[in-house]
Amino acid sequence: MTATTKTPEELLAQMPTRELRQIAERVAEKQRLSEAEGLLLLITEHQTAVQQLADYSRALRVGPTVYFATTLFVHPTNLCELSCPLCSFYAKPGWKTAWFLTPEQIEQKVRKYYPSGLTEVHIVGGLWRDCNLDYYQEMFTRIKNIDPHLHIKALTPVEYDFLAKLHGITIEEVFQRMMSWGLGSLPGGGAEILVEKIRKQIAPQKITSEQYLEVHKIAHQLGLKSNITMLFGHVEEPQDILTHLRLVRELQDQTNGFQTFVPLKYHEENNALGKRKHRLKPKDIKRVYGVSRLMLDNIRNLKVLWNYVGPEEAQEILRWGANDFASTALDEKIIIMAGGVQVKMSKDTLGKLISDTGRIPKEIHSGYDYAQDDAVCAC
Repeated sequence: MTATTKTPEELLAQMPTRELRQIAERVAEKQRLSEAEGLLLLITEHQTAVQQLADYSRALRVGPTVYFATTLFVHPTNLCELSCPLCSFYAKPGWKTAWFLTPEQIEQKVRKYYPSGLTEVHIVGGLWRDCNLDYYQEMFTRIKNIDPHLHIKALTPVEYDFLAKLHGITIEEVFQRMMSWGLGSLPGGGAEILVEKIRKQIAPQKITSEQYLEVHKIAHQLGLKSNITMLFGHVEEPQDILTHLRLVRELQDQTNGFQTFVPLKYHEENNALGKRKHRLKPKDIKRVYGVSRLMLDNIRNLKVLWNYVGPEEAQEILRWGANDFASTALDEKIIIMAGGVQVKMSKDTLGKLISDTGRIPKEIHSGYDYAQDDAVCAC
């Protein structure tokens, strides 16, 4: 077993209050924390204690390895039938910012970046009727013709729900067709906050929290793994974050299909919600990561997107429970359009950023089987 940074006795000795010592005992014994305990960790003034608990839990669960991927982002179109207040990505016909890529253009793009050592292609876009199942069949086929081993991680539950309604078929059938064309896994976008009163404020046209989770459940039942996100730092309250974490944890108990949890810092640039700054309730990014690690005892990986928070902040978040440093993010647009960090990142640079924190970098793709690492680590 990979050694943790502290013994349980050392961890307990560093807890400044009785309540935190009780939580530390539960963490050391790998016992599940309650929502109330998670809320205490999210609001306590003892920030260092939360960091120590999260880092201990990470070391105990997954050891020193930090994962990353060489990922090409493909955004087929930013045209979208929705107009979500939180979104900086969408466009309408006639807008100068709008684009639409044909499957042939996407193939050319993949061929352009393929020599950089791609491990996966990440595909998400707007809800647009021209991006139907025939479109995705041609796109996936063209990508797999370049390299049948390229992992395709594609579309959010919102997009799968849209495709099912567009074609008048079940979500199961949509997945089955996409899998036959090469779909390997799902990204985690579109979760926002899984609390309806908040969801109606930030993304009122999107599917409900229940529908969103149901799409993931269907994917897992069909053998597809997925990631899942949480967008925080907008109008949600601390309890809403804990509700989100609880719902994710409950579904994972049922399906064990989530590979990675991805907290996403809300960016206020270029969207309607961000213009109402008086309503925003920023959160401590590191604290949200720490509590996510501690609450999600059944999800192995916690990913920090360096292009959301910046490389240096991402390195610090590795001390708060994270064990995935995202990817090279080649040609990523959604984060950049919302004001994210614009830095060209190579796999060598990513590896060095991880190594500089004293952790061990490992390049993978989203279809990676983590069981082999668990067997070595015996975590």
